[in-house]
Amino acid sequence: MRLVSRDISLLTGDRTLVDALDLSLEPGEILGILGANGAGKSTLLAVLAGLALPARGQVTLDDVPLADLPPLVRAQRIGLLPQGDEGGFFGSVADFVALGHYPFDDAPDLAPHWATWELDALAGRRFDTLSGGERQRARLAQLAVQQTRLALLDEPLTHLDPAHQARLLAWMRSEANAGRSVVLTLHDPNWAACQCDRLLFLHGNGRWQLGTPAELLTPDSLEALYGPGTAPLWRQGR
Repeated sequence: MRLVSRDISLLTGDRTLVDALDLSLEPGEILGILGANGAGKSTLLAVLAGLALPARGQVTLDDVPLADLPPLVRAQRIGLLPQGDEGGFFGSVADFVALGHYPFDDAPDLAPHWATWELDALAGRRFDTLSGGERQRARLAQLAVQQTRLALLDEPLTHLDPAHQARLLAWMRSEANAGRSVVLTLHDPNWAACQCDRLLFLHGNGRWQLGTPAELLTPDSLEALYGPGTAPLWRQGR
């Protein structure tokens, strides 16, 4: 499965966030998207998921425009973990995780996901009683249950302690090793260097850069992306 964006432009009001982005996401690839707050990272993920239209350009999945695919078909192929929190869900954690398999007709096998996300003891709890980190793990389990060929994750490290951050990143790599593709937004250049095959820098003014971590993760480029004084965030040689 191949996702391609051609000449994508994203606007907010009269401001251009991203201008003329060409991106081809390869099977088995992890792509990290970095940029300051408001640079268009979440907007881009929504467009890549087919939930929003770009101001210009087109996104295709296996040469078919996303806009031409029925929502159920898109949900069978593309999974999205948004930043927003499902605070209005009052069922159990098990019920919440099982919703990830909604696009499919067969019953989901939840057993493998309890251990992966350490949810065994929480399965019977009401979702709305969980802590922020527990809730994020349940959201990640729901995405994993969906078992799509492409996973889009918007700041998935939020609320997770270091151990669960490492567990998440290991899961992403296992997905890529199985031939699936992963796109995530993040802010830590060190995690990006360790885990991503390619990076996309969004500068929030239409400008973007696409390349490998070795090409993009330099003190000068990070200061251009985030502002003066941010180069120390990058620990070279980690």
